[in-house]
Amino acid sequence: IRSAANLLARKLITLPRLSPTHTSSRLVQRLVPSGSHVIEYQPVMTVQCSSDMIADPADRVTQDHQQIMLLEIMEEGSIKWNSESVEAMEERNEWVKVGTIIGEVSDGSEEDEEDGVEIEEWAWQAYLHDNDEGEVLS
Repeated sequence: IRSAANLLARKLITLPRLSPTHTSSRLVQRLVPSGSHVIEYQPVMTVQCSSDMIADPADRVTQDHQQIMLLEIMEEGSIKWNSESVEAMEERNEWVKVGTIIGEVSDGSEEDEEDGVEIEEWAWQAYLHDNDEGEVLS
């Protein structure tokens, strides 16, 4: 059952602002490929956040701590990643500004294609994520 609040035709997937001070992230891993059908509460990616996500350096594990976050989608539909943004993030390990469009999720309805319709951003939730693989992310 889809939540009434999350009925969609098409919504943009942006790199979310995870705190008031958060400015950038980089993609650690996409958990679903482009073209996949996603459902609410499905994990779709992990990101490494800039250290400014935690405003007070005294609250960080280290001065430059960059937390890994697991992001779940709160929409249902077909996900399509923006190949330019996502490939740059993955291949060159680039930091990307919060708000950068990295994809979209669509329910495939005809309303998706209407001109002049304002497209909303996706709904998401995030959780702290341990890097279980022991990778050093620098």
